[in-house]
Amino acid sequence: MKCKYCGKNITAKNAIFCSKNCHTYYSTELERKDMSNYTRVTITLDKDMSKSLRAIQSKLIQNTNESISFSQVVNIVLEEGVKVKKTILNDI
Repeated sequence: MKCKYCGKNITAKNAIFCSKNCHTYYSTELERKDMSNYTRVTITLDKDMSKSLRAIQSKLIQNTNESISFSQVVNIVLEEGVKVKKTILNDI
C-alpha cells in the first residue's frame, strides 16, 4: 500500500500514512485549502534561506502527487521552528 501523502510503499495493512509526520503534513494541506486561517504578509528572505526552502519544496513535490506552494513550505517550516523554540524557552 502507498502512503496517501508522500507516496512511499508501506507494509501496514490498515495505515493510510507512513508516519505521523505525513499525517500532520496532510492535515496541514487540508487546512491550507480552507484559507480562512491565513493572513497575507510580505517578507524578505536571504538567498540561502530561499534556496533551502525551495529545496524542501522540491522534495515534497517529488514525493507527492499534489502541488505544494512556497507559502505552504514556509508555513510548515515556521510551525516546526516555533514548536521547537517554545519548548526550548519553556525549559529555561
